[in-house]
Amino acid sequence: MSPRTSFRIFTENIKGYSKRWSSRNISAVHAVRDLILETSHKNYNAIKRLNDELKKVNEELDSFSYTISHDLGTPLTVMKLNAQMLLGNLTIDSEKSKKKINTIIEEIDNMAEMMQDVLQLSRAKHSEIQLESLKTDGTIRKISENAKMTYGSSKSEVVIKECPDVLADKTMLHQVFLNIINNAVKYSSHQDQPKVEIEGTEDGQTIVYRISDNGIGIPEEEKHKMFKIFNRLDNAKKFKGNGVGLSIVHRIMKRIGGNVDYESNKDGTSFILTFKKP
Repeated sequence: MSPRTSFRIFTENIKGYSKRWSSRNISAVHAVRDLILETSHKNYNAIKRLNDELKKVNEELDSFSYTISHDLGTPLTVMKLNAQMLLGNLTIDSEKSKKKINTIIEEIDNMAEMMQDVLQLSRAKHSEIQLESLKTDGTIRKISENAKMTYGSSKSEVVIKECPDVLADKTMLHQVFLNIINNAVKYSSHQDQPKVEIEGTEDGQTIVYRISDNGIGIPEEEKHKMFKIFNRLDNAKKFKGNGVGLSIVHRIMKRIGGNVDYESNKDGTSFILTFKKP
C-alpha cells in the first residue's frame, strides 16, 4: 500500500481482526438505543402538541380577523356617512374644515379597503371550493378594462393573447386575476407607454398564465417580502395599496392545487400562475 505507485482500485478482505462483542458491550448498545428511541418519542409528542396548539391559535386568529373585518364594516359606514353629511352642511368659507373632513373620509375608505382585503384573505383559506373547468377570456378582459379605469390609466395597453380553460373555483379564480392584473396595470401606470401582456399556454397537465408588465419591478433585496401580508416594497409606496393582494393570490393558488411565482428586473415584472389542466 505504501508508497502507492498507481491509482488502481485496491481491495482486500480481512477476517479475524475484530474481537467479538461481549455481553456487556451488547447491553450498553441496547441501552443507548432505548434511550434514543425514548427521547425521540418524547420529542415527537412535544412537537406534535406544539403543532396542534399552533394550528388552533392560527384558526382562532383567522376567525378573529374575519369577525373583526366583518363587524367593523357597519360603524365605518356610519362614520363616513356622518362625515359626508357634515361636509355638505359646511359653508363655502370653511375650506380648511372641508380639507380635514375629506382627509377623514379618505382614511375611512383606506381602513375599509384594508378590512375587506383581510376578509378576502380569510375566505381564501376557509371557504368551500368547487373545482370545475372554467373559461378565462371574458373574466380577464372585464378585469383589464376595469383596472384601467380604477387607476386612471386609459393609455395602458393590455394585450390579451391565448386564454385556455383552467381547473379552478369560479370565485377564487376571479380573485386571483383581479389582484394580479390590477397590480400589473397599477405599477406600470406611471410609465410613458404602460403595457401589460397576458398569455396562457398548455404545459403537459398544467395551464400556465403569464401576466407581464413594464412597471417598477421588484428589487432583488426585497424579494423576501413577496406574498407576506401587509409587506409593501419600498418602491411601491407611492402607489395606493396595503400589501394583502399577493397574500390572497398565494393562498388561493395553493388551495386549488396550483402555484404562483414571478420573474422581475428593472424592465418590469411577470407573474406566473400555474393551474391544473381541466
